[in-house]
Amino acid sequence: MGDKLNSDSLPSSAGKYGEVLVVLDTSYENGVVGEKIREIFQAEVEGTPQSEPLFRMSTVNTENFKSILKRSRNLFKVSIEKSNQNKIKIDRDVWASDQLLINIYANSKESALRILDKNVEGIRDYYNQEEVKRLQKQYNNQLQSDLMAEVEEQFGISISIPPAFIKMSGDSSTLWLKKEKKIGDHQIIQGLLIYSQPYSSSGVFSDSAMIENRDQKTKVFVEGARENSYMKVYDELPVYSKEINLNGLYAKEYRALWHMENDFMGGPFIHTTVIDEENQKVIHLDGFVYAPKFTKREYVRELEAIIKTFKLSQTEA
Repeated sequence: MGDKLNSDSLPSSAGKYGEVLVVLDTSYENGVVGEKIREIFQAEVEGTPQSEPLFRMSTVNTENFKSILKRSRNLFKVSIEKSNQNKIKIDRDVWASDQLLINIYANSKESALRILDKNVEGIRDYYNQEEVKRLQKQYNNQLQSDLMAEVEEQFGISISIPPAFIKMSGDSSTLWLKKEKKIGDHQIIQGLLIYSQPYSSSGVFSDSAMIENRDQKTKVFVEGARENSYMKVYDELPVYSKEINLNGLYAKEYRALWHMENDFMGGPFIHTTVIDEENQKVIHLDGFVYAPKFTKREYVRELEAIIKTFKLSQTEA
């Protein structure tokens, strides 16, 4: 790291959301090490209608890693030399500001494989969390304070709401917000659905309970253009769920697909269920995407970033 710049003089990082540049000697790129790295970054995103990789990965040989490439926002650098101590090391802002660099040091390809095998989920999570934080930082520059105040008053929660989301419908326990835009002639919709219910048991975290509760809300509040059309979970397809830590609170995250009953719309959604123990109620945060002509990964990540700003109002400093 001898060529690290002074932090005050670093240029801005380059690249798009979801991109990772892998720095690896060509001799390893086409072997088992390169295959394992591709497995980490190019595994399919869960809960999207078309096959999409978790990250858009590109690779550069170590000798050619110079100049503008060093400004890449997400770097994954693998060094395999006999003199290396086996370890994984995380650095930030080495050659550019707002940059994440994960280094893998190994003394053999076998050692590199062991490190990679042990850290598959950790590596993925680190880059995803970094992208989420970048989005949240971007949102903080232009939040809709009036709409956020309304959400806090209604649900007792704090959540960041970036520009262009408008209130569509709701009742005392439900709020649906929508952001809509066009690219060319193609419509893109991002929806944010917030709703609550009394807490009765931990069964509320089951996949079936999430589907039942969500379908009840979307049937009433998220209607399609055609008569008697409404949003519904695509329950013939799998739901991918996992436990998460949502700013210090236990929560369950779900990813799956929705479709419009009696219409031809559909897409992915990300849903988070969390308990407000003090008030004995369940908070549901749901983000859905309609973008039929485009990949969905980054639109879902944008909604994930919003959901992960969630805090219970009484827990705020």
